[in-house]
Amino acid sequence: MFGRIAGAALSLLICINSNGQTIVGWQQCAKYKTTQAAGKLTVADIAEDAYDIKHVKIDVRLTNQSTAINGVVTVQASVVASQLDKYVFELDTMLHVDSFLLNGIKMPVSNNGNIRAAMLDVPLPHAAPFTATIYYGGAADAGNGYYQAGLNNTDANPYKVKTTYSLAEPYLAYKWWPCKQSLQDKIDSADIWITVPAGLKAGSNGLLQNVSNVAGGQQRFEWHTSYPIAYYLLSVSVAPYIDYHYKIAIPGSADSLLFQNYVYDAPGSLDSYKQSIDSTADMLQYFSNIFGAYPFMKEKYGHCIVPLPGGMEYQTMTSCGDFGSMLVSHELTHQWFGDHVTCASWKDVWLNEGFASYGEYLFLEHFRPNDAAAHMQQFHDAVLNKAEKRGAVYVDDTTNDGRIFDSRLSYAKAAAVIHTLRFVIDNDSLFFAMLRAYQQQYAFGNATTERFKNLAANFVQQNLDTFFDQWIYKEGYPIYRLSWNQLNDDVFIKIQQTTAVPQSVSLYHIPLELKLKSRQGDSLLRINNNANEQMLQLKWDHTMTSVVTDPNNYILNGDLGAYHDPELGINTVTSNDIVVFPNPAGDYWSIIGLAQNTDWILTDMNGRIVRKGNTGLQTWDVIYTDGLARGGYVYVLLQGKKKIKSIKLIKE
Repeated sequence: MFGRIAGAALSLLICINSNGQTIVGWQQCAKYKTTQAAGKLTVADIAEDAYDIKHVKIDVRLTNQSTAINGVVTVQASVVASQLDKYVFELDTMLHVDSFLLNGIKMPVSNNGNIRAAMLDVPLPHAAPFTATIYYGGAADAGNGYYQAGLNNTDANPYKVKTTYSLAEPYLAYKWWPCKQSLQDKIDSADIWITVPAGLKAGSNGLLQNVSNVAGGQQRFEWHTSYPIAYYLLSVSVAPYIDYHYKIAIPGSADSLLFQNYVYDAPGSLDSYKQSIDSTADMLQYFSNIFGAYPFMKEKYGHCIVPLPGGMEYQTMTSCGDFGSMLVSHELTHQWFGDHVTCASWKDVWLNEGFASYGEYLFLEHFRPNDAAAHMQQFHDAVLNKAEKRGAVYVDDTTNDGRIFDSRLSYAKAAAVIHTLRFVIDNDSLFFAMLRAYQQQYAFGNATTERFKNLAANFVQQNLDTFFDQWIYKEGYPIYRLSWNQLNDDVFIKIQQTTAVPQSVSLYHIPLELKLKSRQGDSLLRINNNANEQMLQLKWDHTMTSVVTDPNNYILNGDLGAYHDPELGINTVTSNDIVVFPNPAGDYWSIIGLAQNTDWILTDMNGRIVRKGNTGLQTWDVIYTDGLARGGYVYVLLQGKKKIKSIKLIKE
C-alpha cells in the first residue's frame, strides 16, 4: 500500500552539483546467428545494385540425406542504373553454374570467388525489364548440424530424423542459391519449388499451391509467396514430416489464418509438441492486438522443426529446434519486426532482434505476469554481469561476424532499452499505438534507426534525440548510488550517477523512479535525473527505513545501493522541477514546484475536464481524488489557453 503524505505540508527541494540460468529464446537465436555469420561473404560487387528484383523462382532438387542440390533459379528484374552492362550475382564456389541465360540468350559467366558475372554484348537501358536464368548444382558447403553454412544436413534431434534445411542470415543465402544479398532490394514475390523423394515433405514460404508427382517416384512441393521478402528469409526444409495445420481467428481481420506446422513423422513427435504448438494461437492473437494484424494474413504462419538449438524467423514459416514459449514468441515477433519491417542495414539489426527479444517479455507480461520481471532481469544481467562494457546497440562494424548478433548488445541491451523507451513515453496506449504506426509506415519495406526515432518522436510528441543518442548510438549505462536521511518529517535523498563508459556518456538524462520504504507503507516518486549529483528534500510523515532505485527495473542500470547518511540535509537550494507525490495516489495528489498564479485543469484519459483551479500565491497544490474513478488522469498547466505542461496522474 502506498503511503500518505500531508499535502499542505509537502515540499521538495532539489540541489544540483554536476560533476560530470536457463537458455531462453533470445540466447538461442543469438547463439545460432553469431556462429552462422562466421563464414559469411563480406564482399559483393557494387554492380548488383544496378538492378531491382521483382520475382524469383527457385526450382531445386533436394533429399534429406545430404546437402546436394541442383536446379534452376529464374530472376525477373528491371534496370535501375543508367544501364546494365553486366549481370552480377553471388554463388558459393562449392556450387557450379551449368549455364546462364539472360532474356533467353546463353552467356558465359566469369568467377571472382563467390561473385559471378555475365557480360552483356548490348547493355540494357534504364527501366528495361529482363529475365536471368541460372542452372546450377553441386554439394553445398555442409554445416556442422547446428549453425554453420547456408544448407545443413543432420539427424541431431531426439527422434534421429535426418533433415536438410537452409540457414541464410545474415550473408549466407549464396551458399544454397544464386542471389543478390541486399536488404533493401526486397523480392516482390517468389516461387519456391522443391522436388524430393516420395515419403518426404518440403516446407517453405507462403502457400503450398500444389504437390506434383514427377518422374522417378518423386514429388514437387510448389510454394508461392506474394508478399515482398528479404533474400535471407527464403527457406527450404526437407524431412519426413507430418503436416499439422488448422485455421486461427486473428483480431482485426475478417479472415482466419492458416496455421501450418511440419513436425517430424516419428512415433510420439506430434504428441510431444502439440500442446506447445497450439499455444502459438494465443500469441498470434495477442501480438496482432498490440502490433497490428498479422502481416501475412493471406498466406500462413507456422513452423518447420529442424535440428537447430534455436530458431530462424523465415517469413510465414519459422524454422525451429523446439517449441519452447520463449523461442516461439521471439521468432513470432520477428514476423512483424524483421520480416514485415526489415532493418535497412545490419547496423540497425536491433530493430529486428531487440524487438523480437522484447516480444518474449511482452508474452510473459500478458500470459505469465509472475515470470515477466525475472525475464527482464535476465536481459539486464546479460549486460551488467559481463566484464566488457564497451559497445553500442547500433552496430559499428558489420564485417565483424560476432558483432551483428552480439547477444549482449543486439538482443539483451536492445530489449532493455525498448522497455526504457516505454517507461519514458509513460503511456502504454501511446507506446503500442506508435509501434502499430511504425508497422504501417514501413510495411513490407525497410527502416533505419533514424526513421524509427523520428516516427516515435513525432507520434508521442517528445524529443527523443538525447534518448537515442545515449542509449542506441553510444555505450554503457548509468550507475546509481543513493544516500538518505530523515529529520523529523523532512526527508533528504542524494542521487549520485556515474556511468559504465564515461568517455561515451557521462550523464544519462532519464526519468527515475524511487520507492520510499517505511513500516507504515511505501510510496513511489518519479523525478527527472538530470545531474551527476542531485539532492531531493521532501516532507513525509512516515518513518523512513530505506529507498530503492528503479524498483520496477525500467532502466538498465548499475545499482550501488542506498545508505543512511545522518549528515545529509544541509545547504539545499530550491529548484523549479515539478514533482507529484504520491503517484499513484489514493486520496490526493500533492504537486510542488509550480509557478504562482498558474491555471490548471485535470482531465480524464478521454480529455474531459474533471477538476480545474489556480495556484494563486502558492507554489504547490493539492488535488483530492474523491469522486474520481480509478485509472489515469492528466494534470495540465495552462498559460492562457496554451498548454505548457502535462503530467500523468494515476488514482488507485
